Amino acid sequence: MFRFCLLPNLIAALSILTAASVHSRSSEVGYPTFLSPHYSPIVRHNEMVFVVNTPSDTVDVIDPESESVIRRIPVGIDPVALAVRPDGKELWVSNHVSDSVSVIDLAPSSPTRFAVIATVQDLVGGVTRFDEPMGIAFANSTKAYVALSSENQIAVINAQTKQITRKLTIPAQDPRAMEVRGNRLYVLPFESNNQTQISGCTGPLNGDLCTFDATEHVITNNNVLSRNAVVDIVKNPAIPDRDLFVFDTSDDSLIQTVSGVGTLLYGMAIDASGTVFVAQTDARNDVNGRAGTLGDGLAEMGNRPFLNQITQVNCLSSCSYEKAINLEPLPPADPAPGTAMATPYALTISDDGKTLVGTATGSNRLYTVDAQSGSVIGRTQVGTAPRGIALDMNASGAPFAAWVFNAVDNSVSRVNLESLADPQVSTTLFLADPTPPVIKRGRAAFNDASASTSQTFSCESCHPDGGTDQLLWVLDTPPCNIGGCDQIPPRITMPIRGLRDTAPYHWDGIPGDPYGGSNTANVFGNSAPNCSLNDPASCTRNLLDGALASTMCKVGMCEINDEGKPGAL
Repeated sequence: MFRFCLLPNLIAALSILTAASVHSRSSEVGYPTFLSPHYSPIVRHNEMVFVVNTPSDTVDVIDPESESVIRRIPVGIDPVALAVRPDGKELWVSNHVSDSVSVIDLAPSSPTRFAVIATVQDLVGGVTRFDEPMGIAFANSTKAYVALSSENQIAVINAQTKQITRKLTIPAQDPRAMEVRGNRLYVLPFESNNQTQISGCTGPLNGDLCTFDATEHVITNNNVLSRNAVVDIVKNPAIPDRDLFVFDTSDDSLIQTVSGVGTLLYGMAIDASGTVFVAQTDARNDVNGRAGTLGDGLAEMGNRPFLNQITQVNCLSSCSYEKAINLEPLPPADPAPGTAMATPYALTISDDGKTLVGTATGSNRLYTVDAQSGSVIGRTQVGTAPRGIALDMNASGAPFAAWVFNAVDNSVSRVNLESLADPQVSTTLFLADPTPPVIKRGRAAFNDASASTSQTFSCESCHPDGGTDQLLWVLDTPPCNIGGCDQIPPRITMPIRGLRDTAPYHWDGIPGDPYGGSNTANVFGNSAPNCSLNDPASCTRNLLDGALASTMCKVGMCEINDEGKPGAL
């Protein structure tokens, strides 16, 4: 997913780095150049709406009646997640970069109401052991959990003394989303993988060295793998797939680990009966990998590298995978124009358990789903990259409005849900934001799924938060031709952070190359430079144009954009 997703991301990254050097921050607070994840960044409590203002390092308080920001509370660097203590007296805020949790007083009669009254952190010799906190959940008013995303741990905290009492290990990558229901803590690791790997054997084109069983599956090292004409990327059931962790909040013991939920796990909602719903994208790199050695693999994948889904897990007693709710038609069919649900992110459920409300970050949409049937009821456009939802509900537990946090806009949309089939934005509030406009434009393109002809994925889909999905893909890349090798090599997604001044872009030295010479396309010869060192933007643009014309387009159906070049963006 490097060549196509990397390109717009490079534009975003270049914009970020350039803007940071040419725009003065003056007296404005905040760190607008971070690419930050979010989980539960907006909450509704006691007639107020609280929302993180991530680039400004504040939590902003919205009065729903006047639909205006009435207060801004300074917190730590890069606030990304919120949770209200069950007794309603405190709001906890995860500060992703400053490695801390800010505790805000909410007690109505308190002289320190709306002020930070405590900070939770863990420093030893000036070194943090509370790295990149994300989701927050409370077992009760005396016990809290905080996901330490880069540590693969959950910090257990005494909510009265603000002291860390222990840490739970999560044997999976990047725990972010957490919820407590009853006496159960549910934890999602964001990068949960999909059991794909390089097969480790060669196929017919190189002398059939693979062993096949009677059901036409490859046998490699006693593991059963999917067969293809030439084995490249396959699913190996022996690879651990740990997607949902369930703990007992009374003693913090691990009760169960659930597999098969999805690949990148963004959001979670749990109803009163214990049914867990997970907003996720399920990667199809194994489909792409089977096609890769016979061609470029794009036609077989059909410009659909991900399935955008909600996974339903039944946890009435023990937890078990129940079904995947597809938010779009399955390939080869594509969603109708204006209906795609790229990158399901935030997810919540009404108190009556009947309605799921979610956001599709890459499509800038809020959508409603019947929680029983799994059918999409309605959808509407909101701001850019919506990542959080807080619901207003009536006495019977049905939603009548949603407050949506739009991360790139740094705005809050109020959506009228009186008609679930026809939700309508009634108000949009723009939060104070020191981010230079050029950065916001780059981030909008980075998150925009309309850059793909299927409209089902964006650059963010495979480079979440400017990073990597850690998956192997075979895309529109030349054969390696080294030592008789005649297949297109699988490659892992590359991060885009820190790429400025690192040309040639892409590790094979093909697109965005101001030097020329030997590369994967021309191993034994010299390729001419395709951009200029004196014009760094030309290298990024070369990479961008190549991506839009290849992997972002459906093979044979790539439109011509307003510059006269192939590509949808």
